[in-house]
Amino acid sequence: MMRTFRDPFAVGLIVLFLLAGVLWLAAGPTGADDESGATFSPADRQALGAAPVERGPEAGGPDPAVDLTDPVAVARAYVTAGYGLRDTDAGHTNRRAVPYAAPGSPPATVGVLVVAAPPAGRSAVVTVTGVEQVNGEPTGTRRGYVVAYRTDLDPTPRSRYLVLVRQIDGDWLVGGDSPDGQVGEP
Repeated sequence: MMRTFRDPFAVGLIVLFLLAGVLWLAAGPTGADDESGATFSPADRQALGAAPVERGPEAGGPDPAVDLTDPVAVARAYVTAGYGLRDTDAGHTNRRAVPYAAPGSPPATVGVLVVAAPPAGRSAVVTVTGVEQVNGEPTGTRRGYVVAYRTDLDPTPRSRYLVLVRQIDGDWLVGGDSPDGQVGEP
C-alpha cells in the first residue's frame, strides 16, 4: 500500500536541503588555489604574460623630521617617499613609504606598485605642491586628503587621495591610497 506524505513542513524541509545541496555543488570546488579578492590569479598573470612584481626592500624608520602627529606632514612624507622612484625599483614595489602607513593596511603590507621605473641611472624626485583635507569622520579618527605632486622627470601634475587614520598613540598613518577620490569616503 502506498502512503502519501501529508506533512507540508517535512516536505518543505526536504526540498530546502536538496536545494542547498544543489547550490553547494554548483558553487564548485574551493581550495588552496582560491585567489578570492585578488585582481589576477597566478594563472591569469601567466596567461597575460605579466612580469612578476617582487616585494621591494624593507623600509627604514620614518624621517625624524616628520611630526607623525601632524596628518598633513604624514601625507606629504608618504607621497614623497612612496612616489619618489629609483631605477632599481623596476619589477618591485616601493616600500619606502611603509613607515607612514598604518599597520595591516595595503600601503604597509604591499607598498606602492611601481608601474614605470625611471631610466637607468635616474631617479624621480617628488615635489608635493599641495595637501588639502577633503573629508573626515565626526570622531576625528579618519581624514581624507588629496595630495597634489609632480616629479622632476615628469612635470605633469598628479594627485593621490589618502585616508589617514589616527593611531592610539596620537600618530596619523596612511590607511588607504588611491588615484581616484570616492564620494563619501573619508
